[in-house]
Amino acid sequence: AYEGSPEFKQVAEQGDPQEIIRQYEQTRLSQLIRRAVLEPKAEELDVEVTDDDVARRLDQIKADFPSEEAFQDALAEQGLSSDYLNELVYDSLLEEGLRAGVTEGAGPRDDELVDFYQENLNDYRQTRAQHILVESRRLAAALSTRLRAAPGDQVEELFARLAQRNSTDTSNAAKGGDLGYFSAGQLVPPFEQAAADLSIGEISEPVQTEFGFHVIRITDRRVAPFEEVRADIEEQLGGEAEDEAWQKWIVDAYQDADIRVNPRYGELDLETQQIVSPSAEDVPGADESQATPTPEPTAAPSP
Repeated sequence: AYEGSPEFKQVAEQGDPQEIIRQYEQTRLSQLIRRAVLEPKAEELDVEVTDDDVARRLDQIKADFPSEEAFQDALAEQGLSSDYLNELVYDSLLEEGLRAGVTEGAGPRDDELVDFYQENLNDYRQTRAQHILVESRRLAAALSTRLRAAPGDQVEELFARLAQRNSTDTSNAAKGGDLGYFSAGQLVPPFEQAAADLSIGEISEPVQTEFGFHVIRITDRRVAPFEEVRADIEEQLGGEAEDEAWQKWIVDAYQDADIRVNPRYGELDLETQQIVSPSAEDVPGADESQATPTPEPTAAPSP
């Protein structure tokens, strides 16, 4: 009986026993129904999950733990038995295989990518800057003063030389402190705010961040070219398109399966594919203030 399983014991300590039993039944039945819906579809689409596939995925999961003992302890903490974990892994691999086939070719067209880029140009505005990072405000102030006093045609060369000599940011000091192009949100907020307030070629006062004190010089501003951000846009829109294609397919699969759920467990919500308790308006003659009586629990049947 499921009441003796580790999974049930884990959740049974968290609230009213009758309600916990009902929630457990609904969750478990939802899992069994999903497997019953997906396995015939997988056979139709030649998607197969073998014992070796499950074993390889389990090995990948275990690789995140320092030892087999630590892995078993983690299972115990989550109330999972090894058999149940195998089921979860199998279900996950089955769904991954189906989703890959169902969503193939569901990505956006080239014109959709370009339209998205044009409609969101502000998101692709970038700043290019160089900086000198030092530990003391006094040194930063001295460097800033020297750079501001230099003739305009000498500032670029002087800034690069001072960065090479003084900057503690070894990732770019040898390149004259050049940070390359960055978009909003890529650097720490105080740095980005100070950079936003500067004109191209302007030298900042010392700017303090968690890393120290910066002297900043803006060297360019631009909108990132489409080809540079195309992959990011494709990933963003492609994920949305794949989600929509998968959701439509899975709802159709459930409808084709014509699932009938014993009302004692609740009803099937096609959008989430979960067994849920009916709301008051779904029960003839019921009132919102009246609680639906919880039936006596029995073992959840197979779908």
